[in-house]
Amino acid sequence: MKKITAIGIKEEGKPFRIQNKTGLESSLNDLPNGKYKLTIDRYFNKSSPAQFGWLYACIYPMSLIALNDAGYEFVNVDEVDIFWKSMFANKEILNRETGEIMNIPKSKSEFVTVDQMAYCESIRIYCSEYLGVNIPDPKTNYKEISNQDKLEL
Repeated sequence: MKKITAIGIKEEGKPFRIQNKTGLESSLNDLPNGKYKLTIDRYFNKSSPAQFGWLYACIYPMSLIALNDAGYEFVNVDEVDIFWKSMFANKEILNRETGEIMNIPKSKSEFVTVDQMAYCESIRIYCSEYLGVNIPDPKTNYKEISNQDKLEL
């Protein structure tokens, strides 16, 4: 059976509302007879292209240089991506046969906005504390960045 999802919004002083309420009602009415469990979870947006742009255009290149200066031998941003994910974006996988818990890097495509923010901040803190490199905050108006600002990144 296909999973039915809908997004609802609760705003200050307003009643809860469901986006595309008619589509949700139609999907629910099309279900076969039976008992169903409805669950409400907090919804977060996926990471934005601007967040990934800052990660790949600023954080990863600057940390690549800092890590190499510290003695690592990374060749490209892809290797740095794997390194940072192994440090700050793990998920635990259980082997039911042995009871062993393994950590594997989580895919950044699974990140929601707050995960991405925490991930980037963890890298920035590590670089600041252990590598002596301060990675700048993202430019909020990226369309207004001058060529000089681009060279500084």
